[in-house]
Amino acid sequence: MKHDTSPASAVGERAYHHDERLDALLSITGRMDGYLYRCRNDASYTMLYISDGILTVSGYRPSDFIHNAVRDYVSAIHPDDLPSVYAAVDAALEARCNWNVDYRIVPRVGEPLWVREIGGGVWDGAGELEFLEGFVVDISDRKVVEDLNSQLLLDLKIANEELSAQKREIELAKQQSDHSANHDALTDLPNRRAFHDELKSVVARCGVTGEAAGLLFIDLDRFKEVNDTLGHEAGDTLLQRVSSQLRSILRSADFVARLGGDEFAFLFSGDADLAQHKAVRVAERILERLRIKVPTPTGAIQVGCTVGVAMYPAEAADSEALIALADRLMYIGKKSGRNRLVTAREMAPQQPSSRPRHSIRKTA
Repeated sequence: MKHDTSPASAVGERAYHHDERLDALLSITGRMDGYLYRCRNDASYTMLYISDGILTVSGYRPSDFIHNAVRDYVSAIHPDDLPSVYAAVDAALEARCNWNVDYRIVPRVGEPLWVREIGGGVWDGAGELEFLEGFVVDISDRKVVEDLNSQLLLDLKIANEELSAQKREIELAKQQSDHSANHDALTDLPNRRAFHDELKSVVARCGVTGEAAGLLFIDLDRFKEVNDTLGHEAGDTLLQRVSSQLRSILRSADFVARLGGDEFAFLFSGDADLAQHKAVRVAERILERLRIKVPTPTGAIQVGCTVGVAMYPAEAADSEALIALADRLMYIGKKSGRNRLVTAREMAPQQPSSRPRHSIRKTA
């Protein structure tokens, strides 16, 4: 903190040249709940002048502070606030601007009260600091309101943060609920409900765009044998492994779901001319990926799968017909030896039914 070291008498002599400005300030501030001052820039802020308002605010006479006759002004500032006062004044003088600082005055009688000081430095023609001057107003009542407002704003901020946290928790809970409602708990694949919603959406879109949709119904072979031999925990582990393999085949636009038990569905859409070829290719990859050996105490169980492949709109008019056809083809594959894919084009025409019969092609 830099302070003026000029003798008080010299500063006082220079101060007389500013009497007209002082009189004007006195006239303005005489009606304020506060006081006007002019002081040196020293450690005790030695007062050259302080108006009568200091008596109302602090209970001390103005003459007590002039040239530190009885006490210096710093002694009336609450010690906890003094560092902030020094810092505000020094920073303003450095920047050649006014300071505006709140602090507490310790009165002769009673509790400390809040004041607001606005002041500035006065420089001579040579740019040398002559003295400090400003005014101080009692803001005790205003401070109560400001503190109350600040507390209310803080309470409001905390309440908003709590509401935001609650909103995030609700949104997260809803997401978790929606996820649980549409996903299988064991494999975390979309469940039957989500599958039906997706299938209807894909078929509706293809009806507009002219694309084709392929539906693969997948049923594991010898899954019951794994459950009966090793228990349901081993069966659950197998289902999770199967789910992981099916995910590895997915493209971003494809969809795979667990329909229940050891049944899964694979859904895709694309160019109508290429859809049948892709369906067979995907089914062959599924057959290959789901050939899984499960060790048992009496030898390995060779798990596989059977896949029924149905196409929209070439082979089914809507989503329900597509499901029925894919399920029927998968069932035919099961009855015909398992570990194979079956398409409508390969079913034998001799089958007694209102539908044409097709052949079944074994892939392994």
